[in-house]
Amino acid sequence: MMKKIVMLFMMFMLLTLCACSGADTSSQTDAPASDHAEESGADAAGVQYDYQLKAGEPMEVYDVTFDEMVTVTVDPASTRNGSNDLRSNIFFDYCTFKGGLTIVGDYHAMIILGSGCSFGEGSKVIFKETVSGATKDMTLEDNFVKVLTACEGVAVEAESAVGVVTDGPDIVFNGITYSKQELAPDTAFLGVYSLYENDEIVYAKLAIGEDDSVEFLD
Repeated sequence: MMKKIVMLFMMFMLLTLCACSGADTSSQTDAPASDHAEESGADAAGVQYDYQLKAGEPMEVYDVTFDEMVTVTVDPASTRNGSNDLRSNIFFDYCTFKGGLTIVGDYHAMIILGSGCSFGEGSKVIFKETVSGATKDMTLEDNFVKVLTACEGVAVEAESAVGVVTDGPDIVFNGITYSKQELAPDTAFLGVYSLYENDEIVYAKLAIGEDDSVEFLD
């Protein structure tokens, strides 16, 4: 299962999640490599709860039980129009989030939750903008912060533009449950993106294939 998740992560790094742009991502391979990965866990100071992501330097976290809220802060260098080598990335697996997970950032980051992760009862993934209103004029052509999950029981709350992607398990996004099995059973991923339209949040549902194809769902 771990090998599958890493492969999915590597493949997902190649995806351009916009049917309009048609950008070529075939040469971009910014999956986490062992020589750049930073593993964290319990050390002399205890469990680490705050992660400051550096653009272009993927981070990996394994086998940690978090009793309190974890905060992931995206590097400001992960810009709206930045190249993929300036994306911020963090990959969690076999981690237990008893207090939930907070993501702080505006653009161009990937937060991956492997199939071995779990969330405590009532705990959620909460997304917050670094700059209030920063994502209001984003479109699907822009570099969203994305949460990619392969584990069960993930609930995301956000009052801004963000992408939530699953390779199988149901996801709860702002109180609504989205089922890949029902909405996109024959594609690799189901993506649900929130973005603003006339100052109101709307949601775009995408069926994403292994061949980088993107289909908009009703």
